[in-house]
Amino acid sequence: MIDGILRGIASACLLLAAGVACAEEPMPTRTASPAGTVSIVFVGDVMLDNGPGHVIASGTDPFAACAGLLLDADFTIGNLECVLGRGGKLAHKAYVFRGAADSPRHLKRYFTAVSLGNNHAFDFGPDGLVECLDILDRTPIGRFGAGRTLAEARKPFVVEKDGLRIAVLAANGFRADDYAATASSPGVAPLREADLLADIAAARKQADVVIPYVHWGDELVAEPLETDRAFARKMVEAGAAAVIGGHPHVTQTVDLHRGAPIVYSLGNFVFDYYPVDPPEWTGWVVKLTLAKGEPVEIETRAVVLDPAGLPKPVVDDEP
Repeated sequence: MIDGILRGIASACLLLAAGVACAEEPMPTRTASPAGTVSIVFVGDVMLDNGPGHVIASGTDPFAACAGLLLDADFTIGNLECVLGRGGKLAHKAYVFRGAADSPRHLKRYFTAVSLGNNHAFDFGPDGLVECLDILDRTPIGRFGAGRTLAEARKPFVVEKDGLRIAVLAANGFRADDYAATASSPGVAPLREADLLADIAAARKQADVVIPYVHWGDELVAEPLETDRAFARKMVEAGAAAVIGGHPHVTQTVDLHRGAPIVYSLGNFVFDYYPVDPPEWTGWVVKLTLAKGEPVEIETRAVVLDPAGLPKPVVDDEP
């Protein structure tokens, strides 16, 4: 009997080593919004290398403590601040991030889609980016903001519920030309004012709601640039129902323009930063609730990151 058990364990190990899943992991349950409304949760930078990568490699779910926040919406979107897969050529830059091998499984449990419109999608060059695109497509997890061509990178990610169509765009403004896709080569959608305004207007013709998720601003600065404030207003005037931003690693302020919320930076969500860490990293989880003919409702929750870069909700101590 013991021999039979051991043979069974050995067979299971061989299957796992070969990459064959023994059973599909049950997906967690979402909290759907009421009929006639659509809710989307946005989180900031999700970096699954370094501390978070070690946690994943040990078999721990990096998102578990915030499962309730991530699943409290019809759809969940984050900025994937790393490359998935093993291929590509290491870029010569200060910080390069490659997600732990088991990252896609954990992302799939919580995220409807991820933005690749950032300065780390190209950390392992065009081959690394294409492999990352393939992994997300196989998992499957929606993705936007980067692609095999510029047209693909600029293409919006579209979701629909109760007849309401929402299009989400992404673009990167940090060293934008260095990582930009071209008509025939892989890369990231660059944050160019005329192009993004045109993309918002075009998406508005096929969707009821358009939300740009942009990578911009100065790192570790708690206030947005005045140029970004002006650009955000132009996005709203071009048809954006809300503007979501990231890249500074810290939260910034929130504005309203013509009733549209502008969140300049969500800060980090899963991230251990170096070489110098503050006593505590915080980030925002923003939930937008949308309905036809109604202004966008916004709810903001805070998370605090532990030394490994994993988030947990900030609990309000007031009764």
